[in-house]
Amino acid sequence: MARGKKVEIRPLTAADAEAFWELRLEALEREPSAFGSSAEEHRATTVAAAAARITPNENTFVLGAFAAGRGMVGFVRETGMKRRHKGKVWGVYVGAELRGRGVGRQLLEALVARARALPGLERIVLAANAADPGATTLYERVGFTTFGREPSALKIGDEYIEDVHMGLDL
Repeated sequence: MARGKKVEIRPLTAADAEAFWELRLEALEREPSAFGSSAEEHRATTVAAAAARITPNENTFVLGAFAAGRGMVGFVRETGMKRRHKGKVWGVYVGAELRGRGVGRQLLEALVARARALPGLERIVLAANAADPGATTLYERVGFTTFGREPSALKIGDEYIEDVHMGLDL
């Protein structure tokens, strides 16, 4: 918990689009090696596009954490017939003011619980920066296991970022 205050974790809706847009920009600026998108790409999007992205439906949702700071995690289910049994975690970010207080774990546990309720969903996957042991340790604590590595998954300037691919069987 954040400094004794209860952390509210809830699905985001279109009404949260502006706050999501701002938090996503913060995440991309502060942790560029943790995301496949760039801050520059994000600045080219609109709040309306963010609203469409975070509006929950049967295949996607974004959870937000609110206390004396903010955090988020996204989920998208594959839609093709042969891949519909899988979903993907994306956009995991906890603002500096909430780090080290279990908020990331709470967000991921809430995501997993919500994903377990989706009929036919069997597996959740994610990719994490291999050079960020804090992230991979967090995912392991929630039950994810490594199933592969991707060298040069991202390129930022002249630097290559290796991803660790992790999965959780539901």
